[in-house]
Amino acid sequence: MKIRSLILSLCMCIFFFVFAYADTNIISRIVVEGLKNVKEKTVLSEIHSKKGKPYSKENVMDDLRSILSLDSFDDGNFTFDENTGDLIFSLSEKPFLEDIVFRGNFEFSKTKLKIISDIKEQSYFDTLKLEETKKKILKLYIDRGYADCSIEVYPTIDVDTNKMTVTFLITENNKILIDDVKIEGAISYPQNKILKLMKKIKPKRVFSDENFQKDLAAIESFYKNNGFIDYKLVSSTSSYNNVRTKISLSLNISEGNKYKIGEISFDGNSVLDYKDLNKILKFKKGQIFNKQKITETREEIVEAYANKGYVNAQIIPEFQRNGNIVNVDWNIKENSIVYVGNIYIEGLESTKEKVIRREILLKPKNVFSRKKLIGSVQRIRNLGFIDIVEPHIIPTGAPNILDLAFEIEEGRPGNINMGAGYSSVDEFILSLGLMHLNLFGLGQHLDASFEGGKKKMDFSVTWTEPYIVDKNMSLSLSVFDLTRKKDYSDVVEAYKEHRQGFSASVGPRINPLVNLIFGYRYEDVKLSNIKDSVKNKIEADSDLSKDKISSIFTQIIYDCLDYRYDPTRGSRQSLGISVAGTYLGGEVDFVKTVLKSSWFFPVFWKFVFSTRLEVGSIVSYGSSVSAPIYEKFYIGGAESVRGYKYRTEIGPEKGGNYKAVLNFEYKFPMLAEKGNSILVGALFYDIGGDWGRYGTVKWLGSGENNLRSSSGFEIRIATPVFPVRIGWAYGFNHKEGEKLQDFYFSIGVPM
Repeated sequence: MKIRSLILSLCMCIFFFVFAYADTNIISRIVVEGLKNVKEKTVLSEIHSKKGKPYSKENVMDDLRSILSLDSFDDGNFTFDENTGDLIFSLSEKPFLEDIVFRGNFEFSKTKLKIISDIKEQSYFDTLKLEETKKKILKLYIDRGYADCSIEVYPTIDVDTNKMTVTFLITENNKILIDDVKIEGAISYPQNKILKLMKKIKPKRVFSDENFQKDLAAIESFYKNNGFIDYKLVSSTSSYNNVRTKISLSLNISEGNKYKIGEISFDGNSVLDYKDLNKILKFKKGQIFNKQKITETREEIVEAYANKGYVNAQIIPEFQRNGNIVNVDWNIKENSIVYVGNIYIEGLESTKEKVIRREILLKPKNVFSRKKLIGSVQRIRNLGFIDIVEPHIIPTGAPNILDLAFEIEEGRPGNINMGAGYSSVDEFILSLGLMHLNLFGLGQHLDASFEGGKKKMDFSVTWTEPYIVDKNMSLSLSVFDLTRKKDYSDVVEAYKEHRQGFSASVGPRINPLVNLIFGYRYEDVKLSNIKDSVKNKIEADSDLSKDKISSIFTQIIYDCLDYRYDPTRGSRQSLGISVAGTYLGGEVDFVKTVLKSSWFFPVFWKFVFSTRLEVGSIVSYGSSVSAPIYEKFYIGGAESVRGYKYRTEIGPEKGGNYKAVLNFEYKFPMLAEKGNSILVGALFYDIGGDWGRYGTVKWLGSGENNLRSSSGFEIRIATPVFPVRIGWAYGFNHKEGEKLQDFYFSIGVPM
């Protein structure tokens, strides 16, 4: 029985297999019909169905969609012959645009018109692109003053070859210039003041309706920001001369009454009380009504609610007139608080998701905060290897839950560079560097570099883990071997300074804006090759037998910059204290303190005004009579007070125990890519000095204890290989015989 059952089962399996195989349609041939200009192999490369494989309607539908995505076909379909096994794709090609011809164009060359065209020669014709091209060409003419320009399009197709020629017949007509502009109905302001508000529509300029509408909006904004709530444009008329080369414009306006702000009230608010809301107000009772300030106030109230999770809060200002007084009642509907649902990270290639996720200040189930969302974007960009961060708020089925998605575009995480550089301090330098900001995709930093030249020979390696075992604390380790030839007073290359050592630090984060750093540093410092002319002075200033520095240091940093590598707003404050002592195993005792404060303010467009203050002191104690010469402060050069030589033209020749430098800068981008500045210009004013004793500071002058100042300009270029700085500075307080101005430039590997 068992054998019979086994044989029966085997027969049934064979039967079903044969039946299934016999019922399957096999593709014997693939045929493509309707091709004239598209090559058959181009179409076949999009088809995944193959000869000798079973036919699947679903798979062939996917093939057809892939073919149509080539943007070379208007339509297509397919058939499968079950008798022959032929799979036939029938396609309708778009006409092949062989030539674009322009007739009647005298103002613009055909090359210019082809450049702005959406349709291109040697491509497949697209009706929508043709219409867009026509609009672009027409706008080009109108912006140049040809308001009566007309364009007709004549496409011709060779039926046999399916090749097309598109001819644009352009009738330019006359160029129309503005002859005169008049304002009627202006009572509170003279006509000339209103005409000055019109930046584009002026006599002898070309007329453009787009510019006309912008200037009308500027006039309306002016009135409504100066109390005239009821202002309106009653009518605008235009007239041409006989040959339609000049146009005269006349505006009839109605100013209405001028209003002041009366009572200000809030209704419906419970999350923010009256005091909170009153601090946001951009206007006060008794002031002239200003529509722009009303709008700005509303935006800030909306943001204040969004920062507390009330993303759907509705803020509506209502105005009640009483004579020439307007009472403003803020009608607030707070709605429910909104929480964060899922958080998605998209677009990562080499970076681990946790590297991005740990920079996001919002977490699932947190109350949504717009401020934290913006802060998260800033923190992600400040990683240094992310080019673009785009946050998206995604509604969910629940009205009080929003999902977040961060769309990321990674940049270059590092460079391996070999090259040459030059700076006004170190002269020519050969360099080899490895810098990586995202080692192994974990956000670890590695910076290994060698720089060698006439005045320096430096080796250094620094490794940083921003999050030790995913905790909110960083770890940094560094080893270095630095050799520099130093100037002393007016003696060039007076001695050689050699430092070698290591440092280690940990940095706990108190909150997203405040970091603490604690560390230890050990250095062995030796001065050699001291020139006879300065040897006695240097030996008197510093005990050369004591050359080991063992120190502990701490630093607190407050950083609210929008973008660390090219800030436009915010500030960065830091206070660092280093204590070196014999009790730590060193040979010198001193305390070194440095305070830095930087502020950035956006002015208009992308122009940024910034100020930077740095003050420092070094005080000896214990067995040390004074701080070592190699630890004192020296200023001048491109990094502090520009226009003066580094170390030799400002302060005591043996270095200062105290310093202060203040820089003012006005920078503006000249070229940018992906939101990052590539070419930047800057105007600056510097003032600073260093002193041997506290309390000896003197105002501007050329003496040892005087502050020095300078001014100039600088061009900064962020190339893919190295940054370039080119500048010119003029010193206002030089000593007699010193060069008054300094042209400097530096080329080096990226930091």
